[in-house]
Amino acid sequence: MDDKEFGSIKGWFAGRLPDGWFSGVEITIEDDQIVVVGALPEKDLPATSSSEEKEGAAAGRIARFREETRGQRIGIAQEAEERFHKYVTWGTKLGGVTKRFNPGGGGGGRSGGNRVMIGRWWRRRHGHGATSPAQPSSTSQVF
Repeated sequence: MDDKEFGSIKGWFAGRLPDGWFSGVEITIEDDQIVVVGALPEKDLPATSSSEEKEGAAAGRIARFREETRGQRIGIAQEAEERFHKYVTWGTKLGGVTKRFNPGGGGGGRSGGNRVMIGRWWRRRHGHGATSPAQPSSTSQVF
């Protein structure tokens, strides 16, 4: 991938990500995927908080962000995959805790998560233009 294409990807995400999600974003390309890792804004904890409390608060905040933004992240990832022909993986970091999310939310069985994972597996196996069995084709024929 050349600098121009990478710059286009970074610029697109800079313009597309909702304001307030992250205090900073790191975008990298790994094989056939775009990895978006955003830094969550720090939350003030009492100065007397232990390192365990800080790590626990960071892990909880990351989990909350993941759940609250799942639908939007999937939508943005689908737009990016269509535009750049690369898969998108999300992650966040807060303090010393960094967490990368599985593509499509990990297929945890909530409202179509498995469908997203099957679709990604199918496209990886059969190409970006392929329609998986979990995704109905946009055209149909009657016999």
